[in-house]
Amino acid sequence: MTVKRVVSVFFCLVFSLALLMLRLYVLSAGTAQSAQAGGTLTVEAARSRGFLYDRSGLPFVNETSVRTVVAAPTPSAPQLLQGVTRQRDFSAALSRWSRGLPAVVPVTGEVSGAGLFTAMQPVRYAERFLIPHLAGYCDAAGHGVCGLEKSYDDLLSERVCRVTFDVDAAGRVLCGGETRVTDEGVASPRGVELTLDKRLQAAVREGLLQSDVRKGSAVLLDAENGEILALCSVPEYDPSDVGARLDDPDAPFVDRALQSVSVGSVYKIIVAAALLEHGVGEGFTYVCTGETVQNDVTFHCHLRTGHGALTMPDALYHSCNTWFIHAAKQIPVSEILDLSWKLGLGTAVTLAPELSCSAGIVPDEAELATDAARANLAFGQGRLTAAPVQIAAATAACVNGGVYYEPRLVRALIGDDGARSETAPSQGTRVLRRSTSEALREMLVYAASETKRLTFKDCGGKTATAQTGVYRGGEEQLGTWYSGFFPAQEPRYVLTVFCEDGTSGAADCIPVFESIALKIRKKP
Repeated sequence: MTVKRVVSVFFCLVFSLALLMLRLYVLSAGTAQSAQAGGTLTVEAARSRGFLYDRSGLPFVNETSVRTVVAAPTPSAPQLLQGVTRQRDFSAALSRWSRGLPAVVPVTGEVSGAGLFTAMQPVRYAERFLIPHLAGYCDAAGHGVCGLEKSYDDLLSERVCRVTFDVDAAGRVLCGGETRVTDEGVASPRGVELTLDKRLQAAVREGLLQSDVRKGSAVLLDAENGEILALCSVPEYDPSDVGARLDDPDAPFVDRALQSVSVGSVYKIIVAAALLEHGVGEGFTYVCTGETVQNDVTFHCHLRTGHGALTMPDALYHSCNTWFIHAAKQIPVSEILDLSWKLGLGTAVTLAPELSCSAGIVPDEAELATDAARANLAFGQGRLTAAPVQIAAATAACVNGGVYYEPRLVRALIGDDGARSETAPSQGTRVLRRSTSEALREMLVYAASETKRLTFKDCGGKTATAQTGVYRGGEEQLGTWYSGFFPAQEPRYVLTVFCEDGTSGAADCIPVFESIALKIRKKP
């Protein structure tokens, strides 16, 4: 572009602005002299929903705001706003001002002057939103559709700030007319305080997203009280643009931390606890030959050549199916089922109104009338299903001294005045003797210490590779797990990782567990 052309464009712009300012002056002068007002015109300055806070009061939503200005069509408005708005927004404002109408303009800096009203418009969901599945999303009318947005829709309901102008008979703003601001409480601190820790949520989410797990979840619990410190599911979705993934075959709207799936060998933790509780000690020995036959059904160990003679600690480490099949026959199956129920399996966990994990399935005793059926249960197969959050809570009870706490997500509700109304904490129920829990914890620490894929050793845990009975392309789809805890001797955290369509618990889930545990260990 030549210098002459640039100069021409510049003078055209200046001339246009001058004409607009003259028109605004004429309009304002005319409307100021008008004796007949047409009524009022109301524009929206900002709107917001209530907060979702972490346990320390840090917000998950409404983290940032956009400064907006409601500008009356005054002669000074173009000059005041031209340097602090985007060209597209400024052009739209010019169009409204030229018709005697107010404009709502996003601005990049502070601005003040006659006829201007400034408001802060919260941005509901950040670009890298930490809790899409738990939070849920809203419809076009601003009402919660699912998740916590639905659970507490009334508390979180939208509040609007409006600016009302007097207008003449033609609907143009009256210069010198009254301007009224009606704020329903856009800046209200009301909301829901969660048990989540924002820093831990970020660490768990990062560890899961950076892994090879494409469909799965991770749940981090406080081992001492059952509070959910972090909960993530992949794939994620953007709550501000749900339409973009409606047809995604990977079902990103499913919260895989709350969905019941085949459990597999993480259930051996519960079976081992039941054995210890009912007199089958760590020294119970069985010689694994690689398979066992129950009611003419052959059950294989993953090591087809057999593990040889094993006691309970090595059976947990090697995840020997045949050992658990024969050990489980030493006690009534009802004892295993009863402990499963006490540890929360088979019961839906309500985390918030209309937000719960699925109950899963604990087969009843009548279904387990044959040795083959009981054999399946002994290593976590058959109809048995549970959600990752349930497995995390059961693991916590098995290593925290034997006390079960129902998982808890909501700590308090916060009103407009900032006052907190706390929810009842989970009441612990003793389900195991302390000696049982301590022995089981030591065996799981031993299993972790012997696991070559796990370099982080201040922990304990158990892998699983669960058969699902679902086939795709002739191959059975597997659900893989690692449910563990750290530190090893005084467990503070329980971390359960699940991978849908995986290969093995060791290959899929141990790297995620280790990555997340190391991130948490580094945090102050």
